[in-house]
Amino acid sequence: MSALSSAITQFIRDLLAPPGDICLTCGGKRRMVRNWPGICQRCADGIPWINRPRCLYCGRAFGCPDCLRMEVRDRAFILNRSAVQYSDVMREWLAQYKYRGHERYAQLLIRMMSHALGQMEREMDALYSGAGQPASKMRWKPDLITFVPVSTTRLMERGFNQAQVLAEGLGQLHRLTVAPLLVRSAHTGKQSFKTRQERIESMRNAFAWNPEGLAFQDVAGLNMGINTSQHLERVIRILLIDDIYTTGSTINACAEVLQQAFIRQFSVHTEVYSLTWARS
Repeated sequence: MSALSSAITQFIRDLLAPPGDICLTCGGKRRMVRNWPGICQRCADGIPWINRPRCLYCGRAFGCPDCLRMEVRDRAFILNRSAVQYSDVMREWLAQYKYRGHERYAQLLIRMMSHALGQMEREMDALYSGAGQPASKMRWKPDLITFVPVSTTRLMERGFNQAQVLAEGLGQLHRLTVAPLLVRSAHTGKQSFKTRQERIESMRNAFAWNPEGLAFQDVAGLNMGINTSQHLERVIRILLIDDIYTTGSTINACAEVLQQAFIRQFSVHTEVYSLTWARS
């Protein structure tokens, strides 16, 4: 079939498409994809998934110089995984949702992160299996989900915390407890305008433990995991959610607060894992 014939055929299909069958992202009248709410097959085919991260620490799709730097050796979280690369198209999707209040994007992003969480679980299962863990301990799963908080200023501007919406959506899909474990103790301004070092500096002391986020009886009732060191140490696996991973400074600052707070409040060790929608 020639290009002209294909174009005519697609034009006729668009005309005959149901009135409400309009793609959320491109505006075309096409059949929507069942797995990804609101978008057509063409837009779904263009999603820059990170199926095999090149950097096994931060989840980047290609070589990562950041993870070779000296200061990353003392990071407080185990690893990060992200659903997609932060391409120009993905930047526009996030802008539509995060800054322009296009609420229909929420379910799409949640489903994409759910896909990434499934991949993450399978990857960690294989890691435990390769480390010689008993079969009964091979199933990796977070005990608890939390999210990066926003400042009161940012919450008033947007009307919602995008990370919280993503976390709560994941919790519902995967039947996991979601708890607001952190609060923002300082307004740090827009991170996108800062250099890498400025981001790191601005995140110091930016977060604090939320004393109302989790009760002692809730911690006692969680299913404790086994950490990656193969020791039978009782730990809680926390999955920390955010929309985008850039330098890792936000995730690390949150992870430090979580680790210190669980030891101080509950005498329990934690493993903090990060899952973000995009990796820049």
